[in-house]
Amino acid sequence: MIRERSLFTKGLIFLLIVFILNIPFPNSTPLSHSVFSFLGLPLYGDEETMTGIQYANNAWGIILLLGLFALYKSLNRHRLKLTILAAFIVISGPGHIVEAMQKTVLPGMYAISYDVENSICTFKRNKKETVLTGTCDLSFENHSSKPVTFEVALDERFYFKEDTPFLLMMNKPRLHTVTLEPKAYQTVEITSSVKTADFPSKIFMDEVNGFHVNIYQNGKKRYL
Repeated sequence: MIRERSLFTKGLIFLLIVFILNIPFPNSTPLSHSVFSFLGLPLYGDEETMTGIQYANNAWGIILLLGLFALYKSLNRHRLKLTILAAFIVISGPGHIVEAMQKTVLPGMYAISYDVENSICTFKRNKKETVLTGTCDLSFENHSSKPVTFEVALDERFYFKEDTPFLLMMNKPRLHTVTLEPKAYQTVEITSSVKTADFPSKIFMDEVNGFHVNIYQNGKKRYL
């Protein structure tokens, strides 16, 4: 079935590299982002808002294509089926492995996942428009069999810069402490208020969603 063993080995090495770089741990972003940051390489065209050209993802995609091409050319039977299967494993496998580890061996905040799609913040002014109050519903899942307590802060990076002050106000006057029950999906509410005179933005927003958070426990941090 293997026509050219050296090319087959190279293909597997490339795919293994992609598999490792695609692991979304300890942050929700792939490990390739941590590698780029460690090497001092830019992740995005605009680092402040995390938009533009995604250099890490592009590098990951190129290595994936090289691995799949080498694997395909090295086989003489079932080439297309095996290549598609390899692509499926490399792309979807890392996420399933992390989820399995969270349910079995990972402790504390490392067993926590964050549902960004179902989290939202709403903002309202009082009648005199002197105080701005934000209320955020944040959805987490604790995969472990023990309760987990951690601190949470909304991440300041966002696609639209005008949203950032609204997110940052939720981290004042201090970080919010959250406790999740074992093996549970929970939506927790956090609130924060600031005087409108002290608020840096003149733009008023009713709600913000699609944002990420940072969680902290025992001096360690995860970006989710």
